[in-house]
Order: sequence, then structure tokens, then C-alpha cells
Amino acid sequence: MRFSPDDVVCRVACNLERVHTAEAAMRAWLPLVSELQPVAAAFEAAPPDGLRRGFLADLLVVLPLPKDGTTGAGNTRSRLLTAVGALAARLGLDPANFAIDEDGTGGALNAKGGTDGSPYGAHLILALTGADPLDPDGGERAYEDTGDDLF
Repeated sequence: MRFSPDDVVCRVACNLERVHTAEAAMRAWLPLVSELQPVAAAFEAAPPDGLRRGFLADLLVVLPLPKDGTTGAGNTRSRLLTAVGALAARLGLDPANFAIDEDGTGGALNAKGGTDGSPYGAHLILALTGADPLDPDGGERAYEDTGDDLF
């Protein structure tokens, strides 16, 4: 997926540990999904042998890179902090825990203490300006296998 350099692309990881059915998890996440309107979303039951319990959600959310109110521009670092800070606060996480990378174009917020502050079970936000934080190169993957064995 391609993104504009003026997009803040966020991966939001959620975990509802005390929910026991997919239906209950989807009901709990529906208001958040409706509000954030992610460009991609994945929902699954946590693997029984994994570290997490309940149900997991991965949301790919694209936010506009805010403009500085006084100059109309602002540096990328402060604008990224503004966008991610608002998202973190909405998720019930502490925006002060967002650790920005050294070039100021991305970062992560990891709620190491669990998801107690978030009604949606949000525990991780990965953010990058202009690209998916999990696929910063964006675009197509080149596979060496031709796929002939599938016919």
C-alpha cells in the first residue's frame, strides 16, 4: 500500500483478554473501528499457546500529519507527536510513553503495564510518517518462486 508523505501511518495492536467470544470482541471494537476507519484490519483469537489470551486486533490507521497552527508547517517530529498523542489519548494510553525514533519520522508506544487504561485493549502503537511501520519499503514483495507447483 502506498501512502502520502503527509500521512501518519499507525499500526494499533489491541488485545481483549477477558472476552471469550468473537462476537463480544467485535462488539467491543466496533465503536473504535467506526471512529478510526482503518484502511486495513485483522481480528483473530489469540493462539492457545501464545503469550496473549482472548482476542487480538491489528488496525492500520492513516492520520493526516497535522499542520502547526502558527506557521502552517512545523517540524515533522512535533507534528508526529501531535497526531500520535491524540490517537493514544483516544485509546486510553499515555501519550508521554510514545518513544520517537532518532530521525523524528516514526516511533512506538508500548503499554508494557498491560491494557488496563484502554477500554479497547490497546497495548501497542507503531507509527511512521509516509509508510506502514511494518512495511516501510511499501509496495510489492518480490518472490523468487514462480508458483508453478500450485498448478
